Amino acid sequence: MEKLINTITLMAKTGLFFASADGDYSDKEKNFIDGFISGIENIGDIDDELKAKVNDAISHTYTLYEIVKETQQLLEGFSPDEQSAIKKSLKAFVNKVIDADCERKSTEQENYLAWKKAIM
Repeated sequence: MEKLINTITLMAKTGLFFASADGDYSDKEKNFIDGFISGIENIGDIDDELKAKVNDAISHTYTLYEIVKETQQLLEGFSPDEQSAIKKSLKAFVNKVIDADCERKSTEQENYLAWKKAIM
């Protein structure tokens, strides 16, 4: 359960970072993140601890360095196949967050490329 909590919390933090990377946390990006959180709540086996961690995670701001470091630390606890699956999921999630407002600004793209280089 600890790995699940850490993975979902990291996804929320990463989503928030990229949604805010251009300096404009748009309503569409906020709605996407809120939808992610609602989806977690609808899974069923998710307890109050995870909900609290995710809600706490999205109440802060993060740097690219923090997101990369936390992602690298999280990946260390998984097998190579699991790491690959997590990376693919994160990449797809990040792209959806960035594109939620139908506009990919240069700061978002620059941060995405730096993140991708560090993680992939």
